[in-house]
Amino acid sequence: MNSRTAERSGHSPHDDRGFSLVELLVTMVVILAVLATVTQIFIRSDKVYRQQRSQLDRRASTAATLDMIVRLLRQAQTIATDPDGNGLLDSVALTADWNPRDGDTTDPYENIRFSAANGALVKLEPTDAAPVAFADGIMSLNFAYFNPAGGAVLNPLVATQAQLAFVTVTVRATAVEGRPGPVLSSSASIRRLE
Repeated sequence: MNSRTAERSGHSPHDDRGFSLVELLVTMVVILAVLATVTQIFIRSDKVYRQQRSQLDRRASTAATLDMIVRLLRQAQTIATDPDGNGLLDSVALTADWNPRDGDTTDPYENIRFSAANGALVKLEPTDAAPVAFADGIMSLNFAYFNPAGGAVLNPLVATQAQLAFVTVTVRATAVEGRPGPVLSSSASIRRLE
């Protein structure tokens, strides 16, 4: 086919050669830029997901800790408001015959003390040689006691069981990835044995 015939048919003799090297390089640069952007978005999304997952896990652990303490407070027959004797309302000792109800308080969780130490909730039972880590990620516990009229007990460190009607428990979790941990509170009625 000569050049006159190619011109008449509308085809150039150079149309059959494909992409030039410059066109291929430009296309590859554009594809690499898109891939880099997508990779950055994926990395950021994964980081945010891991942070949120850690926060949710810590909140769930804190909520479970709070729920367990409140449940045991509701069952307690006696409550010691300052079992460690430090003058703060940051620990509690509970005694109750419920696991099973058999007339003694020697079964697990029937004579137990809770406090926070070294970023964990620790428990101490008569059968434990030393405090045992029970739940991790707990920075502090706080207890507020109320009388049957609904007023705050003025000196819970020396209050009798009859002077206590309600208790509010506040659990503060440790920080997660630089963000403050959750703080959860709940209240329980104290069992009356009158």
